[in-house]
Amino acid sequence: MKKLKQTNKKIQIILALLVLVAANMAFLPKVFATTYLTKTSLIFTNMNSGGASSLIVEFTTSASNTGTNGQIVFSGWTGSAGTGTVATSQAVANTFGPGSTDCETITGATAHLPGSPTAAGTAGTGTIAITDATALAISTSYCYVLTSAITANPTSTGQGTATVTAGADAASNVAFDIISNDQVVVNATVPPSYTLALSGNTDNFSPLALSTGSIGSTTGITATVNTNAQNGWYLWGLDANTGLKSTTQSYTVASKTPGSNATLTAGTEGYVTGLPAAGITQGSGAGTTSAITAYASSGSGNGSGLDTAERQIAKSTGTANGAIVTIKEYAAISGVTPAALDYSDTITLVGAGSF
Repeated sequence: MKKLKQTNKKIQIILALLVLVAANMAFLPKVFATTYLTKTSLIFTNMNSGGASSLIVEFTTSASNTGTNGQIVFSGWTGSAGTGTVATSQAVANTFGPGSTDCETITGATAHLPGSPTAAGTAGTGTIAITDATALAISTSYCYVLTSAITANPTSTGQGTATVTAGADAASNVAFDIISNDQVVVNATVPPSYTLALSGNTDNFSPLALSTGSIGSTTGITATVNTNAQNGWYLWGLDANTGLKSTTQSYTVASKTPGSNATLTAGTEGYVTGLPAAGITQGSGAGTTSAITAYASSGSGNGSGLDTAERQIAKSTGTANGAIVTIKEYAAISGVTPAALDYSDTITLVGAGSF
């Protein structure tokens, strides 16, 4: 009798186990028959409370998704001013913003929503239906843009939720946040900048000895300007002696016609400063560098004299990065110009930017 009771108890245990297995077998097909969207994102292009917003949507289909259309449902949006308003219609696009940035670039998705999808919203329920899309591919990440989808975000701040569906996959839940201000103001200053660099501080005539039969020329020096002055920059020159002066002879080969263009003649005394066109370059920048007409040199002996007044010799119409101005002196002597080894002059060059 005891053995019979033990046998019955074993049978009861086995039957109970069989019932549990059968119940689980009945439930498993339901679990594996449901497929879900993954990697779902719902991006508000304006997170400000009360602000209008487009939506950028991203999702990845399952390995068995064969459907087409979908929808977005916002939880708790009734269309009132306090809880936000969904637009009744909005365009479905692939790009967003003035620069037409592709949603694939924004989200990292690999495909756009196929077909010619359209969208329609129901303001009172916070539902946006997507229709007219063609069949979605399996295991593929998609993106699309709903332009002007949200007429007004909720006026209150805080987290909200929505469900996103696409094709045959089950809905994916997402969260978003409405904040008081989604903008960051960045301030900076760019200080004014101006530099003037001379290639040297000595510019001798070559050859050093002047001749009555020719016009002498210095080797030349360069002035290099760098500036962010939007209105350009200027270069001035002045001459301490208003010519080439010999202290031992108390004699000066005078500057010729300061401020007016002139050309020297061999055998006739004269002294000028000239800026050869080939020696002027703008470098980079928004301006154009040029010589002032009086000092623009067309060749040997052409230019204008300098004196003790500051005379503008070059200018630019805008910014410059590595603008170069070449400056030369020309001189002619006559047969009675006093001989001396100490003819000299000091020219001062100054510049400034117009900011």
